Amino acid sequence: MGVVSTDQVAVTAKSRRLEADRRPRSGQSLVEFTLVITILLVLVIAVADFGRIFAAGVVLETAARDAAEVAAQEYLSDPPSDLGAGATPVDPEAYYGDLHERAAKVACAAMRELPDVDYDATDQTCKTWPVVRVCVHDDVDVRCGEPISGFAASIPSDCAEMKTAVGGVDANGWAPAKSSDPQLAGERWVEVRVCYKFSAMLNAPLFSLGNFHLERQRQFVIPCYFALGIDPCG
Repeated sequence: MGVVSTDQVAVTAKSRRLEADRRPRSGQSLVEFTLVITILLVLVIAVADFGRIFAAGVVLETAARDAAEVAAQEYLSDPPSDLGAGATPVDPEAYYGDLHERAAKVACAAMRELPDVDYDATDQTCKTWPVVRVCVHDDVDVRCGEPISGFAASIPSDCAEMKTAVGGVDANGWAPAKSSDPQLAGERWVEVRVCYKFSAMLNAPLFSLGNFHLERQRQFVIPCYFALGIDPCG
């Protein structure tokens, strides 16, 4: 049997120590890599969610503005009465109900590509989301802020802005009154409000943006001076 030198024993012992040290370091590197990848993935998804929020907000703004413009133009082309007299139409419930429904359909169609919007192409309605409300500020609209046929009947508690009104508040949270500003006295406008439930992709137990509601409201002045030849229209 050969004699093992002291140097050989020392080298062998050192190799074993190095191998033993390398094993825990390898496991530690794997844990660190997993943590870094997880954090990077969360950041990427969060950035994507914020981009989706911004895009959804733009869509809501466009939908509310377009719906208000369509209703204003419809009001002008087929007014409830003599625009200068301010008389109540023969059937205000039917007239304003139809006007609100047209505006809501425009808003619904503009938002149909958003997730969770249950757009029905057969009648152009959204039964649950988004929530849409309309008001014609002309001192006459008897259905200001009321539920619209074919659309969500109730307003979720998180849709806070749907329950307040510009220029005053009535029992329904809306006021059809014209502007109290003397310079704008007599002007009429259509107001459309929309509320949309946004579902975030980042929805894990430890990392979550949660689901929340986006709201937008837009107004469009009824250009009745074109019909009367005066500005503003009385």
